[in-house]
Amino acid sequence: MASLFSTYFQTFYKPRKTFEELSRTTSPLKYSFFFIAIPIVFYTLMYVFLTIANGAPSTLTPWLNIPKEDYYAINRFLLAPAMLICWFAATSFIQICSRLMGGIGTFEQTLVTIALSISIAMWGGLIHDLPMSFLSAIGVIDARQHEIDMNSPTIFRTILWICYAIYFIAFLTLFPLAVRVVHKINWPKSFVVGVLAFIIFQSVFLVFNR
Repeated sequence: MASLFSTYFQTFYKPRKTFEELSRTTSPLKYSFFFIAIPIVFYTLMYVFLTIANGAPSTLTPWLNIPKEDYYAINRFLLAPAMLICWFAATSFIQICSRLMGGIGTFEQTLVTIALSISIAMWGGLIHDLPMSFLSAIGVIDARQHEIDMNSPTIFRTILWICYAIYFIAFLTLFPLAVRVVHKINWPKSFVVGVLAFIIFQSVFLVFNR
């Protein structure tokens, strides 16, 4: 367990080294499910807090046919399967495209590095979403008013945009890097495959979590 956490936190300052080490590990599936479980647990916890706070989307209408008042309550159960679907979809796309371009990595190597990339990058959103949902749950802020503030020209919208800028930059850095390290294809190809994989990941994720 100490090795898992050590590997995880090393990614924040040495992502390439971490990906290279994971590509050589003999137990990629153990690492994979540990890494992907972290954002699953914390985002599920966020929806638990928002449910307690009686939160609901304000300006955005859910794409799924779910009433706004029940959206966060139902998302407690949709988050985990949605995240797994996004992870497998992005990994499969990278594996197929990279091998077509001469890549040499295995599916397990791609799976573990993409799981870690997702887990690290999603902290860009979590550093905002988790504290705000917790403060809503304990009554420090009003969840529904905060939803409105985040979609209005306020400091809260600025903070949200900064956090999600970090989120997007992290994804667009880590996905191509994972492709490059695992499959050994050149940087332009790695970047294109990584960016397209992120678009797939984000598109599927938005269907369930918008």
